[in-house]
Amino acid sequence: MRSFRRSLAPIVFLAALLALGACGENGEEQQSIIPEKGVYPGPEDTALTPEQVNELRNRTLRQSFN
Repeated sequence: MRSFRRSLAPIVFLAALLALGACGENGEEQQSIIPEKGVYPGPEDTALTPEQVNELRNRTLRQSFN
Protein backbone atom coordinates (compact mmCIF):
# COMPACT_ATOMS: atom_id res chain seq x y z
CA MET A 1 0.00 0.00 0.00
CA ARG A 2 2.85 2.35 0.82
CA SER A 3 4.54 1.83 -2.56
CA PHE A 4 1.24 2.55 -4.31
CA ARG A 5 0.95 5.88 -2.51
CA ARG A 6 4.55 6.75 -3.37
CA SER A 7 3.99 6.03 -7.05
CA LEU A 8 0.70 7.94 -7.05
CA ALA A 9 2.11 11.04 -5.34
CA PRO A 10 4.16 12.32 -8.34
CA ILE A 11 1.19 11.79 -10.66
CA VAL A 12 -1.12 13.78 -8.38
CA PHE A 13 1.53 16.48 -8.01
CA LEU A 14 1.96 16.78 -11.79
CA ALA A 15 -1.81 16.89 -12.32
CA ALA A 16 -2.15 19.69 -9.75
CA LEU A 17 0.76 21.56 -11.32
CA LEU A 18 -0.82 21.24 -14.76
CA ALA A 19 -4.21 22.44 -13.47
CA LEU A 20 -2.68 25.47 -11.79
CA GLY A 21 -0.50 26.20 -14.80
CA ALA A 22 -3.56 26.31 -17.04
CA CYS A 23 -4.72 29.48 -15.29
CA GLY A 24 -3.39 32.67 -16.83
CA GLU A 25 -1.28 35.24 -15.05
CA ASN A 26 -4.36 37.02 -13.72
CA GLY A 27 -6.29 33.88 -12.89
CA GLU A 28 -9.51 32.86 -14.54
CA GLU A 29 -11.79 34.41 -11.93
CA GLN A 30 -10.39 37.89 -12.56
CA GLN A 31 -11.15 37.98 -16.27
CA SER A 32 -14.35 39.69 -17.29
CA ILE A 33 -16.43 37.88 -19.88
CA ILE A 34 -18.40 40.97 -20.90
CA PRO A 35 -16.24 44.12 -20.84
CA GLU A 36 -19.10 46.63 -20.49
CA LYS A 37 -22.35 45.93 -18.72
CA GLY A 38 -25.25 45.93 -21.18
CA VAL A 39 -23.03 46.08 -24.29
CA TYR A 40 -22.59 42.97 -26.44
CA PRO A 41 -19.05 43.01 -27.90
CA GLY A 42 -19.83 40.63 -30.77
CA PRO A 43 -20.98 41.37 -34.29
CA GLU A 44 -24.24 43.22 -34.82
CA ASP A 45 -27.35 41.15 -35.56
CA THR A 46 -28.81 41.24 -39.03
CA ALA A 47 -32.39 42.42 -39.40
CA LEU A 48 -35.08 39.83 -40.11
CA THR A 49 -36.97 40.03 -43.37
CA PRO A 50 -40.76 40.37 -43.19
CA GLU A 51 -41.01 36.78 -44.47
CA GLN A 52 -38.84 35.52 -41.59
CA VAL A 53 -40.91 37.48 -39.07
CA ASN A 54 -44.14 35.95 -40.43
CA GLU A 55 -42.62 32.47 -40.33
CA LEU A 56 -41.59 32.91 -36.70
CA ARG A 57 -44.99 34.34 -35.79
CA ASN A 58 -46.74 31.35 -37.41
CA ARG A 59 -44.44 28.94 -35.55
CA THR A 60 -45.26 30.50 -32.18
CA LEU A 61 -48.97 30.41 -32.95
CA ARG A 62 -48.76 26.67 -33.68
CA GLN A 63 -46.90 26.08 -30.40
CA SER A 64 -49.36 27.92 -28.18
CA PHE A 65 -51.73 25.84 -26.03
CA ASN A 66 -54.65 28.30 -25.94
